Parts: sequence; structure tokens; C-alpha cells
Amino acid sequence: MTTIDQIISTWFNSGFNGAAPLWVGNLCLIFLSIILAIAFSGVIGFEREYNGHAAGLRTHILVATGSAIVMMISIYGFAAWDAAHPDAVRDPARLAAQIVTGIGFLGAGTILQTGTGIKGLTTATTIWIVMALGIACGSGNFVIGALGTILAFVALVMMRKIEETMAKRNPIIVLLFPSDKAVLADLLSLASQHNVKIMYTESLLIDREGEKAIQITLRMKHTRGNSNSLFVDDIRVSLKPLDLKYTINN
Repeated sequence: MTTIDQIISTWFNSGFNGAAPLWVGNLCLIFLSIILAIAFSGVIGFEREYNGHAAGLRTHILVATGSAIVMMISIYGFAAWDAAHPDAVRDPARLAAQIVTGIGFLGAGTILQTGTGIKGLTTATTIWIVMALGIACGSGNFVIGALGTILAFVALVMMRKIEETMAKRNPIIVLLFPSDKAVLADLLSLASQHNVKIMYTESLLIDREGEKAIQITLRMKHTRGNSNSLFVDDIRVSLKPLDLKYTINN
């Protein structure tokens, strides 16, 4: 079965059905591939840029454009070698596999561990996604690239709203302790005693009135009883934090 992408590629590579030289049609197809890679990745990159992430519009566009270029080189860049070795088998997907590995290392660089929390996982994933979009455009699979862009953008925008709605039901405690006081193990022990489930923890070293202090943020799972409130009271009495803020979002 002939796909839409195959029809598009054939029309370009045939010189618009013979209306122009073959090289003109092929050049236009390459240009279209790069433009679509930029457009698709720009949608994802704009969402990251808008939400203030380090890897934003330029990074995502460059990753997708580079992936598309490498993919096109793999397909079109060895025409002379193919002509000289008509019986040899060459797999254009080999370079695509190397792109996947290389971008994996690049994405790993966006993942940061802050205290006991981890940030950058979503951005690392979007970098990997735009790499796939670039490969799709570079290999002439424009429909796949378009659908992938739409679904990825929906996941980033709509799923963010759902996550924020769900997160509003989870209480947050922000604690402040002297920098030389190790309390995380004690906090987790108290949580276990009160059957409180800690969903997320983050610790930061901050300045407080000219002295170093540890700020610990705990996000707890919502419970119907008063376990969370008792847990907070126990922290206040047992660990004596410099400051304690307990926020319940309904």
C-alpha cells in the first residue's frame, strides 16, 4: 500500500512528475524536510521555553534539525557509493540508531538532582521526542512527524493541567532547619509512624539572616483522616524546626 508520505516523496524526487529536473525536486524535498523538522520541534520547544526550562526553543529546534540532516545524509549522501557497489546492501537506519544513542546522552545532561528531588526528566524526554520528529522528517515520514508533534504537545499541555489538578489535593510542608542538623531520616521515620505517604521531597541550602539553613519541602499524599495533621504536629514538637509552613490545597 502506498502511503501519503511515499506519494509526496515520489512527486518531489520525480521532479514534480517531470516538470523540473530531478535535482530540483530532490532539493525541494530536502528543504521541506528541514522546514518541517524546525516547525514540529518548534512547537515542543516553545512549550518548554514558555514554562522557563533551560532547554528551550533553540535547543529543541537544533536537535530536530540535526537529526533530520543526519537522516537525509544517510539516505541521499551515499549515492556515488551505491552506484559503485550495486550489489552491496546499505542500511540507512544505522545512522538513525546512532542519533538515538547520542541524543540520549544529551538529554541526560538536562536531568538535575536538587537535594533529594530530581528535575529535568520531562525536558530530557522532549529532547528525545524532537530527535524522533527530526528523524521522521529527514526520512520523509511527514505524517508521522505531524501526528507525533500533535500528540506530544497535547501530552505536555493537557497532562500538565491534569497533574496540577491532582497535585492540589496533596498537602505540602516546607520546613527550615539549621544546616548542620540531619533530619531527613527522622522525618521519614515520623512519616512511617503516622502512616503518612511522602510523594516528593526536596532539600535546598539557603541563606537565612546571614546563616546557612536547610529548607526541606515534603509533598504528602492526601488522606481522609487527620494523619497528616498529627504528623505535622509531631514534627513541630519532636524536631523543632526553625520554621514550618503547612499548606493544604483543596
